[in-house]
Amino acid sequence: MKTDAIIIGSEFDGLIAATRLDECGYSIRMFSNGVGSLHYAPEGIHVLGYTSSCSEQIVTAPLAEIPHLDKSHPYQKIGVQQVKNAFNWYENIIGEIHQRVAINGSNKLAVSAAGLCIPVYGTFNHQATMEKISGKTVAIARLRDYRNFPADLIAVGLGNSGINNSIFDIGAPSKILENTVIAKAFDALDELDGYFSAIKESVPTQTEVILFPAIMGMSRNREVLATAERVLEVPCLEVPTLPPSVPGMRLEHAFTHRLQNSRTAFHIGAWPSQRWLAEGNRIVICDDMGRRFEVSVVIVSSGGVLMGGLDVDSYGWVHETAFGFHTFQSEPLRAATVEQSLNALHTAGVETDNALRPQRKESGTCRNVFVTGRTLAHWNPAMESSAEGVSIATGWAAAENARGYLETINNG
Repeated sequence: MKTDAIIIGSEFDGLIAATRLDECGYSIRMFSNGVGSLHYAPEGIHVLGYTSSCSEQIVTAPLAEIPHLDKSHPYQKIGVQQVKNAFNWYENIIGEIHQRVAINGSNKLAVSAAGLCIPVYGTFNHQATMEKISGKTVAIARLRDYRNFPADLIAVGLGNSGINNSIFDIGAPSKILENTVIAKAFDALDELDGYFSAIKESVPTQTEVILFPAIMGMSRNREVLATAERVLEVPCLEVPTLPPSVPGMRLEHAFTHRLQNSRTAFHIGAWPSQRWLAEGNRIVICDDMGRRFEVSVVIVSSGGVLMGGLDVDSYGWVHETAFGFHTFQSEPLRAATVEQSLNALHTAGVETDNALRPQRKESGTCRNVFVTGRTLAHWNPAMESSAEGVSIATGWAAAENARGYLETINNG
């Protein structure tokens, strides 16, 4: 089977790369073992929340901070201008296929599942931020017997930030109290007005904003919240829950739906073996089912250790699982302290050049393979709070580099 590009993995960066290449008219196949890490992602676009040297120091202007990062950081490798171009493209595409994201050039403080203030660069319309609730009387909607939304912890966190708040209890629209089930139950409600009218009497007096758990619908989310605001007569916002992340699933579904309606073929449960060949301008890949694919470019967006793109052996060394590319690791994961081990784990990954092309163990750089997101080395998404930003930037940059290569061989 022949195709222009193969994307390895179902990570956010892979969806970004596939969408950009699809826009350019190229045929794409996506290999994945299952869902990506968007199922664990809080709402919003986290670009660079903290300095790499201190997880306590909040970054106000992420793009202005990029030149101060280490030269090996993915943002530095692709350059500030490509990062800006990627976010401009993303702002347009996400408004087209999902919902508008507000990107204002600086971080805002979003409310986390623990009631803490987390810096976020891009926010959605109904996402709870400190800017939207400061100086207002807030009511937190707690679903009875639902355990994935720690309303008491959120209340304490908001109180510590000076937000006057209280908690009120409501019933869930489903008997099964699991994130996706509740979200789909909201989608299925025939009488949204009736549901919110029934809880109106429970809302504390003087309430100016209501915070709901971020499970208020999967596909009808905007309609559900718009109805809530109309019936309850106050702004209604969402606060992240414990995983799985419904906002992350909404985002994944938006990109997947767009790709499924184009020329992209999805191979779920398939993974390339490490037996692959470079033949002229093409790469021959066999998957673990024995199928043979001929492709012009490959983008490896397989994620880190959590998602199986990287693996840790019994000696504490990290390996790339799809092709066996050369990896960087500061030290084995048996370091003297837990902090050192975690940093070594997060910053480990595939070593690339500035075009995101990986190094083969036995030879030089692969000219038509590109690596993105958490599979890359030299960044710490947990400490920096930069997961979605690096995914968007490197996914878009890899697609642009792949497009340049495809244009060269097609015109040559």
